[in-house]
Amino acid sequence: MNNTAKLFNISLTKVLLLISFSFLLLSPVCAEDSLYERGIELVEQKNYEKALKAFELGAKTGDLNAMTALGIMYITGVGVVQNDIKGFKYVQNAANKSHPKAQYTLGAIYYLGAGVNIDFNKAFSWISLSADNGYSDAQHNLAQMYESGEGVSQNFEQAYEYYLKAARSGNLDSQVKVAKMYQEGSGTEKNLEKSAYWLKKIEESKVKN
Repeated sequence: MNNTAKLFNISLTKVLLLISFSFLLLSPVCAEDSLYERGIELVEQKNYEKALKAFELGAKTGDLNAMTALGIMYITGVGVVQNDIKGFKYVQNAANKSHPKAQYTLGAIYYLGAGVNIDFNKAFSWISLSADNGYSDAQHNLAQMYESGEGVSQNFEQAYEYYLKAARSGNLDSQVKVAKMYQEGSGTEKNLEKSAYWLKKIEESKVKN
């Protein structure tokens, strides 16, 4: 496995670990989001059983964030008996309703073979949908798929385009890639001035984080 594939694998693996909940945080709070928000608070407190109940209730109301979080809990076996099939169904239902985070998660499931057969083509398809819906982590991982040629023909120009989209959304890993691509002329014309611009943005992002 080359370095790009390793980075991609590590990045997607995070989706299926407890840290997965971090990418579901901080949706605007409103009445229908309250159960989901409560579930997130309980996850942060490591009270997973109560978090599960909150997500279950939220999912019943049609909250796609809660549905996705519930699916991840079943896939990872956090706060509940691990069940890939049940978890997959929750995530798939949310993804089929055009939920970007669920689409990204479903792509990760297919990429890693978590309870399903590994299928890079399906992984690419779902991550593409999420990326085109503006989800920056998906844009970064889609760029990696184009760069490594997994699930799609290798295309450095497309990789650059998606890294750039994610970089503009504040994705630090993509900012690093864009700076390097401008420096080396990979996927785009060599431009040291633009590389320097992104190197500066990287430092700003590190300060924010």
